[in-house]
Amino acid sequence: MDLHEKEKMYQRLIIFTLLIGMVIYYFEKIFCFLGWIGQMCLPFLLGAGLAFVFNIISNNLMRYSIKWFDIKDTKIKRIISNVLSVLIVFAVFVAFVGIVIPRILFSIQLLLTNFPKMIYELYIWLLDVTKNIDVIHDSLKNLDINAFSTFAIDNVSKKISSWLVSGGANDIFGSIFTILSTTFSWFAQAFITIVFSFLLLFNKEQVVHETKSLLKAYLPEKNYDRVRHVLKLIVRIFTSYVGGTCLECLILASLVTVGSLILKIPYAFLVGLVVGIGALVPMFGALVAAILCAFFIAMTSPVQGLTFIIMFICIQQVEGNFIYPHVVGKSVGFPPMYIIVAITIGANVAGIIGIIIFIPICSCIYQLVSEDVLSRLQKVKEVTD
Repeated sequence: MDLHEKEKMYQRLIIFTLLIGMVIYYFEKIFCFLGWIGQMCLPFLLGAGLAFVFNIISNNLMRYSIKWFDIKDTKIKRIISNVLSVLIVFAVFVAFVGIVIPRILFSIQLLLTNFPKMIYELYIWLLDVTKNIDVIHDSLKNLDINAFSTFAIDNVSKKISSWLVSGGANDIFGSIFTILSTTFSWFAQAFITIVFSFLLLFNKEQVVHETKSLLKAYLPEKNYDRVRHVLKLIVRIFTSYVGGTCLECLILASLVTVGSLILKIPYAFLVGLVVGIGALVPMFGALVAAILCAFFIAMTSPVQGLTFIIMFICIQQVEGNFIYPHVVGKSVGFPPMYIIVAITIGANVAGIIGIIIFIPICSCIYQLVSEDVLSRLQKVKEVTD
């Protein structure tokens, strides 16, 4: 290495060290700046995610349904598929708001109305179960169940009364502007998100073409092919994961709801929805949601709570062994032992959202590293041969 190359190396090393030092020194300000950028770009990121979901439905319609009609023009097929995908999502949303939510609200209202009675019935059941265990049975007999069942209501009413007497109600009028501005901001972000998703969906070909042109103009041919391969891998994995997971959650929620209705378990629609939403969180989400539902059902009837848990375990075994492999399959290509690592990292980075999205992200990284390892091993084998 000559003197000129050494000078360049030292200069790069010094610049790199200074950059690292500045990042460490101004870490808080940089983090706040990135958070501000993320907040500003949030509607567009959500819009891109929504357009991605629309595109999954549109592609399936193009592949399976639209071919039934005698339409030869691909552009017209794409437009019809996009419109139908939007209408399907909108119909699901309307059905959820108009049919499912009223039943869920009725279940919650019934749960709150029967709460004192549920506490009392649970207390009687515990007395009957523990009658042969003197220590626990005597402790339960000495417990004032009436005071316990009304404690929460009395406590809440006292807090409301003291809040009104202390003038806390006046704060409502002072915060009307904040509430209105926050609500308007939410509606504005939702409107921007939906409009941007429609623009991306109906201009997909243009966006893809411009992205390819941009990459091809600024990247060498070898790097361009590599980046294109990475993007295709990311799209394939996220498509399989999002589509398969949503369909799996819908199937699981439907099975739990139907099973609860057949076995006459209370709050059937509510527990089905809770388990379906919980299934979005991999591995433990559905089980935790089912245990929570079983707890509330057990307050009405301990036998039905136990029945619900047994029913859920049977449904989950059938769903995990027969439905999940066909719905999601092995297209994500991520070994189960690494899923726990991805869930742990995602939970620490971004909470529930991190748990959901870190599995496909880590799966992409795993696939790329595996491809690179195979390529390097192949080169080593060629050299040794």
